[in-house]
Amino acid sequence: MLATVKVMLLRDRSTGSYLCGEVQASPGDHVLVKTEHGKEAGICLSAPERAPDSWKNSPHLLKKMSGEDIKKIKKLSDDGKAAFKIVNELVAAHGTPLKLSKVCYTFEKRRVFAYYTANSRVDFRALIKDINARLHSHVQMVQVSGIECARIIGGLGVCGRPFCCTLFGKSRGKTFSRANQKAIGPCGKTLCCHQIKE
Repeated sequence: MLATVKVMLLRDRSTGSYLCGEVQASPGDHVLVKTEHGKEAGICLSAPERAPDSWKNSPHLLKKMSGEDIKKIKKLSDDGKAAFKIVNELVAAHGTPLKLSKVCYTFEKRRVFAYYTANSRVDFRALIKDINARLHSHVQMVQVSGIECARIIGGLGVCGRPFCCTLFGKSRGKTFSRANQKAIGPCGKTLCCHQIKE
């Protein structure tokens, strides 16, 4: 019988279902999963659920993380912060019209993701060459919206709890044209928890 668990990737806090295989994971466990980008770290969010046979080729869990693996995650987080400074300096040097949000590595450090927001499409071919040369890793530039940026970076809302988009993986509310300014979140959109009438 196939079974899956929901996992939140630490890279961008996106969620997805992964086949358990022989791995016994519980909510709150740090796990290593296989994605199209290689090995990536995540947190298990659910108990195993039965999956149809058609899911047999879906991404799967590789293992529950050991203490050493978790130490490596913390080191990768520090490396990502250092890489952020380097990439931000290169963005300024090139005069590239984008705002850098987050830079992070995959578990094996074979790829580095640079998340950014921009008002239009950006030609960053020359920038990417310089980033690859400085970081010695293949960089993938990912343009995100304001809401996606808030989810990826994380933080606390006015309620004192983590952003809804971080907890639930997406916005829960609606966008209104005449929203009360007090109901605007850090992403520039109406707070997910507010339902404001036109």
